[in-house]
Amino acid sequence: MTITKATLDAFIDDHLNEQDSIRVEKAVRESQELNTLLKSIIASRDMGDHSIGAIWRREHLSCPTREELSSYKEEALDPQRIDYIKFHLETVGCKACKANLSDLICTKNSLTNPDANEKHQQFLENSKILLPKKV
Repeated sequence: MTITKATLDAFIDDHLNEQDSIRVEKAVRESQELNTLLKSIIASRDMGDHSIGAIWRREHLSCPTREELSSYKEEALDPQRIDYIKFHLETVGCKACKANLSDLICTKNSLTNPDANEKHQQFLENSKILLPKKV
């Protein structure tokens, strides 16, 4: 694995998979040159790096919305968009989108689980007791 500036950017943003993160961290510890480059990237970000690439990564502009992820989960998108989201999740390995998709799956599972619905109702009832009465 060749460690480039883009790799270090992905490392800082926590966009690498676990094995690649371990490799980068080890390489940065062993190489003064990589350590210096990593520090300069962090410093430029702290000063407000406003390059197109930095903004793109920081704002997750290539990430699908939660609505798109929900539609992806239900296979309710056109095939090209499904392919892109699959690529984004599996090849790029976007942790933010994986977490969003996981949350959507858990939410759906909890809504279809009678125990979760009962707990939700109990929570709402208990909340009503704690809220002040309207005048």
